Amino acid sequence: MKRVFSQAAPKQAVAILAVLEQRHPGRLAALREDALAELGRWPEIQIRMVPETGGADRCSLAGSYDDTTEPPTLRVGESWSRRRRGFTALHELGHHLQQTDPALGGNLFVWRDSEGLEEEACDAFAACVLLPEAELSDALRRFGPTAAAVVGLFRSSQASREACCVRASEFFVGSGVVVLLDSEGRVVFAARHGMIPPAYRSDQSATPLIRAALKSRSNAQVDRTHILFRDGHRSDDLYGQAEWLDEDHLVAVLAPDQVAWRAFTAPRPESGTSRFPSWWTCEICGDGFPVTGICAQCQQPACPQGHCGCTVARAAADRTCAECYMTKAKTLFTSGSTVCKDCME
Repeated sequence: MKRVFSQAAPKQAVAILAVLEQRHPGRLAALREDALAELGRWPEIQIRMVPETGGADRCSLAGSYDDTTEPPTLRVGESWSRRRRGFTALHELGHHLQQTDPALGGNLFVWRDSEGLEEEACDAFAACVLLPEAELSDALRRFGPTAAAVVGLFRSSQASREACCVRASEFFVGSGVVVLLDSEGRVVFAARHGMIPPAYRSDQSATPLIRAALKSRSNAQVDRTHILFRDGHRSDDLYGQAEWLDEDHLVAVLAPDQVAWRAFTAPRPESGTSRFPSWWTCEICGDGFPVTGICAQCQQPACPQGHCGCTVARAAADRTCAECYMTKAKTLFTSGSTVCKDCME
């Protein structure tokens, strides 16, 4: 099951951007303009174009990072789309930076599903490079994503469809998912925020929202739709909006509540007045669990292992020692020091 890192991945992406600026100051604009051309000039890595065979199990796009070569290799799928090639190259650059910077690696170390967080952080990093804050509308930042907003990002920039989905998903007020589908209703890509997304290549054509969009070949909006999972189960009811990006691609925005296109979204009968979905994924241990209660202190769902928002906040405050590279509680560091007390002895 793909893990959910709704807050950790964007935070890690910001840290990756900082490392990038330290190593290659002032090169963000060149990466945004033509990532492959710019990266081809960097001596620390090499680019290799490979046949595109579809997304891998963990990697969201047809590409890979190989650190066994000298220098390390960013493999990029030979997609027909120049935008997609750029997004894939930046995604793989995210792997390179996280695997060669001790502090970035330390951020991943505290997570049980560190590979999952690394993948989602790579997506968020690539989307931030291609779609900086200045190119985002006030409405998207204030109210969250709509299908029209995602289409607008794609048409007003040189970012890939996938990058637009990832960037838009960061602004859900609550939980939600932005899904890119092909003309038959199969999932091409999904960017989630606080909820489990539909699987790659899964068929969503029978769901109310996607069925309506495919039948009319126009925009669609429904108050009750759902996601179909590969095990045959379906999600709780969701609000949904869909719009065609082009003749071959449809984008759908799905959320249980607090959607940008409605002034008020009533709580679903099956979930009472809870603002959480009935199923949650722990951001510490990575396990999914039914929401049966919330922590009185942080007001977040608590998993069976006792983790909640309080645990996440403590983990976020941990520091990585510059000497031993271990991630430890901030109480194990003296004020202003980057070396832990154990290493100072």
